[in-house]
Amino acid sequence: MFSSGATLLFCVFAAFTGVVLGHTPAKRDDNLPARVPYVFPAPGTDPVADALRARRPNNTLLDLDGLLLQDEGLAAGWNALATVIRDNNSLPAPMRELFILRTGVLNEAAYVWLQHESVGRSVGLTVEQLREIRLTPAFLGPLTPNSTLTPELGAALLFADFMARAVKVPQPVFDGLRRFLSDRQMVDAVATAGTHSLVSRFVVALDADSKADVPVPVPTEDEVDATAHRGGLYAVKAQNGWLDRLKVPTKVKRLGRLAYMHWRRVN
Repeated sequence: MFSSGATLLFCVFAAFTGVVLGHTPAKRDDNLPARVPYVFPAPGTDPVADALRARRPNNTLLDLDGLLLQDEGLAAGWNALATVIRDNNSLPAPMRELFILRTGVLNEAAYVWLQHESVGRSVGLTVEQLREIRLTPAFLGPLTPNSTLTPELGAALLFADFMARAVKVPQPVFDGLRRFLSDRQMVDAVATAGTHSLVSRFVVALDADSKADVPVPVPTEDEVDATAHRGGLYAVKAQNGWLDRLKVPTKVKRLGRLAYMHWRRVN
């Protein structure tokens, strides 16, 4: 029979080998409840659900999908729009993800950020740029000293702020972004920011994955931290000092602390 300390160490080690070494796919949802029940048809039993699966990593439905599938007409239309916005968008990928992430920040939609931070990293947004997207107060992007954003990403940040907070975009702000984009790309910019205002408000109002009251995470340098923020380790309980007494690698200790902080936050 394992002691509680040995059980904790085993859980942390298993998470470390899976998340850090890449032996298992990273979880994108924590499978926590929403305000209405999720609908998850079995594979091959529902064409709309299967179409949603086809766009997801490992063909796994997200909690967002489970909410949409309460109304199959809505789910089908949503998926068609999302396919264009995410997969057939004329914007540069870093700018597309900036629009999505920034809109999630301004609407306090942690769920959106948790889904897209890793995507932002994968398309080239640096940790410093992600932190700027996360932490810059609305409308103050142009005043940021030593900004890490390129001129076009800085223009996109301000454009996103006006779309999310003011709705009406002043002509100078529009023109500031238009300097870098074609007519088609300007339409895609508006569509991307506008669509993710819908997404963020949808997931917050319905409390997808119980994330409505979770603060939007602040990006860190450590990929382990970013992965832990996506969740799945909430059941690990530990005291901060307990891990310091264990002769285990520093990254495992850090992961254990993060797991404990997340567990405390949701319990």
